[in-house]
Formats: sequence, structure tokens, C-alpha cells
Amino acid sequence: MATSRQQIRHCANGVMNGIHDVFKEEKKPEDDPISLKKLKKDEGQYALLKDMLGFEFDGEEKTMILEEAKRGLLLMVLHKWIRTASRKTAGIEFTEFESVIYKIRHCFRSIPAGKGLLTPCNRVIAKRPSRVFLHRNERLTTALRDMRTIIREATAEPTKCRELVMGPPDFVGVQDASIYGMGAVIIGEEKACIPTVFRVEWPKWVQEEVLKTNAGKNGDLTNSDLEMAGLVLLWLGMEAVCPMGSGTHVALFSDNSPTVSWTNRLACRKSKVADQLIRALALRLKKSHVSPLATLHIAGEKNAMTDIPSRSFGSEPKWYCKTEEELLTLFNSHFPLEQNTWTVFRPSQKIISRIFSVLQTKVLRMEEWTRLPKLGRHIGIAGEATAKLWEWTLTFREKTSSPNAEQYSHSQQEYERGDSAEAAKLELEQFRRHSRPLTRRSPWPSMSNHSR
Repeated sequence: MATSRQQIRHCANGVMNGIHDVFKEEKKPEDDPISLKKLKKDEGQYALLKDMLGFEFDGEEKTMILEEAKRGLLLMVLHKWIRTASRKTAGIEFTEFESVIYKIRHCFRSIPAGKGLLTPCNRVIAKRPSRVFLHRNERLTTALRDMRTIIREATAEPTKCRELVMGPPDFVGVQDASIYGMGAVIIGEEKACIPTVFRVEWPKWVQEEVLKTNAGKNGDLTNSDLEMAGLVLLWLGMEAVCPMGSGTHVALFSDNSPTVSWTNRLACRKSKVADQLIRALALRLKKSHVSPLATLHIAGEKNAMTDIPSRSFGSEPKWYCKTEEELLTLFNSHFPLEQNTWTVFRPSQKIISRIFSVLQTKVLRMEEWTRLPKLGRHIGIAGEATAKLWEWTLTFREKTSSPNAEQYSHSQQEYERGDSAEAAKLELEQFRRHSRPLTRRSPWPSMSNHSR
């Protein structure tokens, strides 16, 4: 889809050469297949609506959606499945189930966040049963209801094409989670937002479940589950702090490899907790109309900024903060901003309780994620909205808790920060290439050759 006058000329040039490859130029200009006479009859106008690869493209609104007939068929099948879900004798033939899910997966090319609802379906397909009984699988039935809802919503509001591609991050979030709590920072890069730090403490039962798992006693939670919960909390915090809009580009950093993989694929294999957290994140991404997330791994020793808020609950005595005011003072002393100050964000208790419900392996209704209460608020006097902080913030290579931290010279720290920034930029650029079109050299002559 052309986005500039140069691209329109490039496409027009290619079309003219294609026509002349089939219909040779005539000696008389009025007999030419692309003569001025035919253009004046509007025979050469660009089509604003185009069906291609099973999708409908709207060149005026810049939107993309699955073709109406295919979309209607999927909605009809999903409605039939959901209506018969409570019948214990009614099962779905596996071949039919697999075929429909693959078609839904194709549909979700125009709804990227929809992939986050497919994990229960993927697990069923991996087992390949002869029949699929929905009344035995609450998570699968919930996923099918969610899919039907977002496909219907896409009918009324097709996806903007700018929401399908990645770009340089407008906002950046970095998070870390320990057994005691999670901590995160939010900054602006291409766009400005208030530099923000926040934390959430895990309840005792969460800590006990993770300790059981780590001890090999079949606990219900893992460290990666907590990291994923922390990332969802980070996203909810960014929704409240950052001025999001259609096609907003966001980069998230985590030092937990499973969390990075789950978020990029919007799918997981085994964890039931991560499954529901991914679902929650997908529904929020769909609601926010942002472009696909760029979720990248940051090594633990380079994630010093989130060590303090995630371990400010007593596990590290020197970082212990009873109040948000103490956290703000401590954080500003370790990571001072030039002519600005960090601001503490406090998530609302209702939002935190929903995350805790998921950690208890509960399946929440779709409305509980799409119709959220107030996400939270800044505490105290807010700093100024600032951009271009990504390189500065993400270059803290040195662990704040390192016993040899004071031995680093200022020049060595600056060198390592620059090296870390370049590595992060390279990784983000490689990630973005997946959503870019291939670069091809034009085989057509320039427009000037046809100007006569």
C-alpha cells in the first residue's frame, strides 16, 4: 500500500510496463491500451477496495479484514460450537476442529493480538483426540467465546494497517520480578511520557507456592509465572502512564527468557497461569490498538534499574522502603535524571487483585479484562513528560548490588553503557525486520522514460 507520492509513481510505472509487456504500444496514441481518452473515462483509477489472499484491504481507510464470506462462516461455526458446549454427548470431530482453528489462525493475521487466545486450541491439536468435548475444557470454551467476540468486533472496526507493523519504540518498559514482588520503570523514547517507577508486592501464598516449586514439591507457580505477571502489570501501568494511540510502538524488556518467548509468540505450552496472563495481555493489546510488541531479553546483570523496586520489600535491607515516598527518594539517588525527577505510580488494588486471581489459576471473564476500573495514579508531584531516555536508561550494565561496583571507573562505566546501548539497538532492529517488506531492486525503467 503506497504511503508516498514516490511509491505511487513506482507502482504506476510498474503497471504501465506490465500492460505494455502484454499489449504492445500502438503507433497512434489514441489506440494505446493506456491512452489519455480511456483515462479521462476513469478507466485507469486505482481500486480503493481490494481482495487479496483472503483479506479485504481498504485503501482509503487503510484497514485490513478477513473476507466477509469467510468471516461469516467462522462466526457461524463458533456460534454452533459454543451453543452445544454444555451438551455432554455433543463432541466436535477433530478434523473439523483442526481445520477451523487453522482458518481462525489465518484470520488473526489481521488481528495480531488474537494469537494470544489460541493456546488452549494448540494444546488440543497437539494431543489429537478423535473428538473434542468442550464441556470438559473450560479454558477452551472461554477461548472460543473470546475469538468469536473479537472477530465480530473486527467486523465493525477493521484493523488499521499501521497496527500490523513494528517501528522504533514510542515508549519503553523494563520489568523484573523476584519472589517478593515486581518492579518496573516506564520511559518515553520517540514520544514523551512521565518517567515512572512502580512496584507490587506478592502476597505470602504466592511466595510459598514458588518456594514449593523450587523445592520440587509440585507448587502451582514458578518464577517465570511471576515474571509474566510482572510484565502484564507493566503493560497495565504503561496504559495509564503513556498516551497510547492506534499504531503506538512499544518495546518491553525482561530478564526472563520464557516470559520474552511467551510474549513474542503470545502462546505457551504448559503453564496454565501464563496461559491466562497471555490472554489478558492479548485482550488489552487489542483494546489499545497498538502495534505488535517488541519484547526483548535483557541480561540480569544489565537490569539494575528494576532491582531496587522489585526487592524493596525487605529482602535487601539497604533497599527496604516502607512507602512510595521512600522508594522515590532511593530511586532518584541511584538513577538521577537531568533536570527532571522520577515519579512513583501506584496501581489500583482492583487491578492487582485480578492479577492475583490469575495466579490462583482462576479463569476470568473477558469483560473483566476489556472493561477495567481505574488503572492507578501517580503519587506526589509528577515529573515532566520526557522523551529520548531509552539509551540512557537501558545502559546501566553494572549491578547496583555488586560488591565491586565502586571499583569501576567513570570512563569504564561510560564505555560499557555505550556498548550495551548499541547491542540493544541492534537487537531491536533485528526484531523489527520480521515485519518489514523485502527490499527489491526495481526492474522497471524510471518514470522519465514514459513521460513522453
